[in-house]
Amino acid sequence: MMDLPEVGHCLHASICKLGHDNNSFVGASLIETYSCCGLVDDARGVFDSIKKDIVVWTGMLTCYSENECAYEALLLFAEMMKEGLKPNNYTLTSLLKASVSLSSLDLGKSIHGCSVKSMYESDEYVGGALLDMYAKCGDIEDARLAFNMVPDCDVILWSFMIARYAQSDKNSEALNLFQRMVKSSVAPNEYSFSSVLQACANIGDVDLGGQVHCHVMKIGLLSDIFVANALMDVYAKCSDLEGLHKIFHGLYHKNDVSWNTVIVGYVQLDLGDDALRLFKQMWDIGIQATQVTYSSALRACASSSAIELVGQIHSSVMKTPFKDDNVVSNSLVDSYAKCGNIRYACKVFGLMKEHDVISWNALISGYAIHSLGTDALSVFRKMTEEGIKANGVTFVGLLSACSNMGLLDEGRSLFNSMTEDYSIEPSMEHYTCMVKLFGRSGHFDEAMKLIKEIPLQASVMVWRALLGACLIHKNVDLGKVCAEKVLEIEPKDELTCVLLSNLYAAAGSWDNVSLIRSYMRNKNVKKEPGISWIEKQGEIHSFTAGDISHRDKRVINAMLEWLNRKIRKAGYVPDFNVVLHDVGDELKKRLLWLHSERLALAFGLVSMPPGSPIRIIKNLRFCSDCHASFKLISKVVGRELIVRDMNRFHHFEDGICSCADYW
Repeated sequence: MMDLPEVGHCLHASICKLGHDNNSFVGASLIETYSCCGLVDDARGVFDSIKKDIVVWTGMLTCYSENECAYEALLLFAEMMKEGLKPNNYTLTSLLKASVSLSSLDLGKSIHGCSVKSMYESDEYVGGALLDMYAKCGDIEDARLAFNMVPDCDVILWSFMIARYAQSDKNSEALNLFQRMVKSSVAPNEYSFSSVLQACANIGDVDLGGQVHCHVMKIGLLSDIFVANALMDVYAKCSDLEGLHKIFHGLYHKNDVSWNTVIVGYVQLDLGDDALRLFKQMWDIGIQATQVTYSSALRACASSSAIELVGQIHSSVMKTPFKDDNVVSNSLVDSYAKCGNIRYACKVFGLMKEHDVISWNALISGYAIHSLGTDALSVFRKMTEEGIKANGVTFVGLLSACSNMGLLDEGRSLFNSMTEDYSIEPSMEHYTCMVKLFGRSGHFDEAMKLIKEIPLQASVMVWRALLGACLIHKNVDLGKVCAEKVLEIEPKDELTCVLLSNLYAAAGSWDNVSLIRSYMRNKNVKKEPGISWIEKQGEIHSFTAGDISHRDKRVINAMLEWLNRKIRKAGYVPDFNVVLHDVGDELKKRLLWLHSERLALAFGLVSMPPGSPIRIIKNLRFCSDCHASFKLISKVVGRELIVRDMNRFHHFEDGICSCADYW
């Protein structure tokens, strides 16, 4: 069976045999056929061989414009004007498409002037092309003026203008124009609704989205895939899971955008497990994954620390056209790093053909959370050498790396360079990193001085970072001030209450500990239990301190006893200071040894293949006693132990931790 270009060539041959090859009408049709097939040279051959009228000239102009030959279109237009022919509305429309291809606003304005002189400015085709040109060249105000010049706009032009406003984040204008459209008795179509729903999603107005939803139902467009997808986007961005599920499950014909919209929505709502469940369903029924699908699924893996699934998705990506896609590769770098495999993150980065600022930021941030501050700074130097300009996210990663390793001088230098050399205004995240760096290093005066320099009110993150440093240095007075600042902003902040309670307990101030606990009861603030979890063949096993509910509890306890004997011989001495309860030493010893991360480690040692790394995730901060014991255990068992706590990753190998005991 012949393809379209072959059919075109056969028809052309037949036309020549019949002697119609010089007919302008037939020639214009041939030019259009070759244009649709992308055969520009063949179209030009026809153009050069026939008698030319305005239709033929316009056909060739259109061919050039629609096949990314904008300069050739302009040269042809100049030739046409020399021949004394006046452009019509279709000619001007094609020229405006050429100006869009060249992203030339000045050229578009010149063609606009030509349309005014030719009396075509109010033509619906020219008006639509002018609107498109101004909008795509970034001049939304002139796009609106072009729209206003068309006397009787049809639904297409109304929808187009609403869409351009929504895409330019001018949501109030989009909503107002939609209201005008309805009042003008122009019936909205699926594109009108999709665009106005995008505006609702942008501003996160679920009530307004619900009103549009009702309008859609009255007109009977709820089953339209474009409208349904736009509605799901509104409900996802407004955290309305009930509305999201109702539309998704009620949609009979779902496309890849439908699935992606829900997956992205789950990821944005920090529902990584739900996003991955839906991704697997999509995969099982044969829906083709796209760039958005893969990158969103990888983000979900990162939030859930699902390292095995990252590897499976990576294997799938390598069999698709997305194996060299920058967006997907950036997501792989980020996911591998956040799931504990920084080596694979570096490997993916090294295999990428091109690196953008997001690629470099992902690797820098990855090194930062793995306590590899020197490597993060080295990557930044390479990034600068390659001419990639750092942005605010880059410096969050760099300052976080300095904070995690106590690189005080480097942190100061980078913070100053960010404002002086890169003209980046510090965000609250930058200030948080610096306050944490100063506080952790014991420079409390410098930390407080920086907080006073913050233009806006210091956030909870800033004060909490300093409170955490106060706990490490047992600075009770300043810690109390920090906690008061946080609780003024968020009276039910559970983590702050716990940190302050721990600070008082570490100082032996048990009366104040009782006061904090009483405050938590009165405010109905509940302490989050410490949980550690480990993944085995796709199944998550979670543990709490003193947990005896696991089905393998006997072998776990046996392994714990064996480890206890081994590391005591290697010099382990329990650190009772981390037990923040007013109890005896024997009970403290038992409480220490049954911390959740040790239970997870024991399970990993008895269930994972010999020699393989053991990866554990903990929702709270690693305690110093567990840290000391994990160092010794890594040497005793001869395996790499990787633990992520609420702040960073710790890599234990042969008795050494990657954090160099600074965390």
